[in-house]
Amino acid sequence: MTATATRTRDDALDALRGLAIFGMVLVNLQGSDAHVFPILAHAPWNGLTIADLVFPLFLLCVGLSLPLAMDGREPPASIGRIVRRSVLLYLIGFSIGWIVHASPHLIDIRFTGVLARIGIVYLVCALTVRSTSGWRVPALAAVALMAVHGALLYAAPPGGVASMAQGAGFSGWLDRAVLGGTRLYGKVFDPEGPLSTLSAIATAMIGVAVQRLTIQRPNALFKTAVLCFVAAFGPWFLWPVNKALWTPTFVVINAAIGLGMLCLLKSFWPSIGALSPVRLAARLGQVALTLYVVHALLTAILVIRVGGERLWVSSFDALTRLGLPLDWTSLLYAAIAGTLSVLITLALAKRGWVLRV
Repeated sequence: MTATATRTRDDALDALRGLAIFGMVLVNLQGSDAHVFPILAHAPWNGLTIADLVFPLFLLCVGLSLPLAMDGREPPASIGRIVRRSVLLYLIGFSIGWIVHASPHLIDIRFTGVLARIGIVYLVCALTVRSTSGWRVPALAAVALMAVHGALLYAAPPGGVASMAQGAGFSGWLDRAVLGGTRLYGKVFDPEGPLSTLSAIATAMIGVAVQRLTIQRPNALFKTAVLCFVAAFGPWFLWPVNKALWTPTFVVINAAIGLGMLCLLKSFWPSIGALSPVRLAARLGQVALTLYVVHALLTAILVIRVGGERLWVSSFDALTRLGLPLDWTSLLYAAIAGTLSVLITLALAKRGWVLRV
């Protein structure tokens, strides 16, 4: 059996990934943080908004995709190839971050970020998929990672007290201990910091376990979505729903939502799969990395100062002359910038210029 013969394309999963990546683009390109609809802005700390759903949804898709790409492949993907892909994802993310916030000073450089986290999550999950079979090991790994992370959130840091407040407790201490002296989000914590990465890996591990189980039992997707929803009520009493901390509760409720969305897509795919918007979502899911990089480079252009003012600010101000409410103007700005990112990505893809790692 050849490697190409074992690869399986799941159109519904591609569409889900496309929705996730476009959601990330739309959230990141809001015209004004001060006037964004609350549901499209990240929760200030505890809580859950649409903006908080898109990144974990993408990581869930990473996990769901790995068994399709790797299980049964002969020869199996080499460890070197897996490590190479992870390193490339990290380096692309780091480079984009530096371009947007160019500086020679360590204090201005951020070593974490979305692509960096995806690279780490991919590395751990791909190595797990390569070395195991069946759904039980990744499922147990997800539970173990959430349990360790959840316990450490209750641990007191050296010289401090246990807390889940912003920048406090073991998580905040670890962010500063590992990343201190570099650019931290809010200067007191990092939303892609080391401790929350444990549960971020668990998010993708759930995807791995569910995909392997669904291959054996097709009705397992719906059942696991319901199970995750019910299971979310237990951790709710122990940990808040918090994206920055990526609490176990946040993992489970997002898994329930993501798996439920995939279940709906699969159920209605015979009816909706040929619709243009759905085909577009699936196509964006296939070129997700390229779209992310294109929107990030557009961000780098928009933060350039012209005449002392950033292009982002001046272009948003120009759009306010339409007279729309400012929250709708901010959403319109994101829609325009997001559409431009999509059009550029599709034009590049048509020429075969797609980022593959």
